[in-house]
Amino acid sequence: MSFWDPEAEIATSVLRRGARPLLVVVPDAYPTLRFPMPFVPNMTSISSSFRYKLILIQEPTTGAAFEDNLLGRIGLAPPLILELQVFKDGKLEDASSELPFLFCQCYLLDEQGNVADMVDQSITPIRPPNATLMPPDSPSRTRRGRTSSSSRRGTATASAFLSRSSESVEASASDILDNSPTMVRNDNSTTTPQAGQDSPQLARMLYGTTTTGPQQYLLLEDEEKPYFFFPEISVRTPGKFKIACRLMRLLLPGMPTTSENGILASTETQIFEVVKRNVYAAPYITDVSRHFARQGVPLLLPPGVSAD
Repeated sequence: MSFWDPEAEIATSVLRRGARPLLVVVPDAYPTLRFPMPFVPNMTSISSSFRYKLILIQEPTTGAAFEDNLLGRIGLAPPLILELQVFKDGKLEDASSELPFLFCQCYLLDEQGNVADMVDQSITPIRPPNATLMPPDSPSRTRRGRTSSSSRRGTATASAFLSRSSESVEASASDILDNSPTMVRNDNSTTTPQAGQDSPQLARMLYGTTTTGPQQYLLLEDEEKPYFFFPEISVRTPGKFKIACRLMRLLLPGMPTTSENGILASTETQIFEVVKRNVYAAPYITDVSRHFARQGVPLLLPPGVSAD
């Protein structure tokens, strides 16, 4: 018994006529379902063709330390404003499609350029170990003449009482010194925490909206440009500081992190001074602040001050 083979029959008939063989595709008995792969653009290659730059349009010159008064904070003045410039092949490029995925983050530096974002509030003043707990004894005058037995008994009783009281004072003082210090000072005059004590109470030095996205506004020319605004950031304690700003990109799910932790551009302000609130004097409102306030940017102008 022979079986009919369609592929062999077609090939034989084609060869008999001298024509070129045809390609015949016979489907499998159990075909495999194959779905098309979604197209995901290579964001790394796209962003690598652009070059980003942060320009300081306005930077703070002074500020009032808010300390523990979070609800009564006064923002650094004048407010920090940065412009975003995007270049491609050495020319300014309109990167409106890139703006939703970019953001700028600022953090605090001290006068030497070290990171100063956190402060430890658990450090308390320490009493010196040789501090006296009782005033020194006043010199007593000796009494001439015969001393009665009652006075001798009184003197002995008083001396015994003072001896017992001094012993109790020394014992209580040793108890206080053993139980009270949260920080102890060693021979090298460095403060080290004792074992079992509470951990440091860290608090943020820079407070407010420290991360923002680009917004397009007009500056002086009739052309919209992307800007970053930080209108209400403030510093906790007095001192001299700088603010560092970083431009970064939002990472999509599944995308690997880029080099330098995704930092596309960075810049730093000049050194400014933060003073106590009772001696703080706000500077004049700048023309740049008024210009953006007229366009609706919430720059927190003082009461009674108009943007016009």
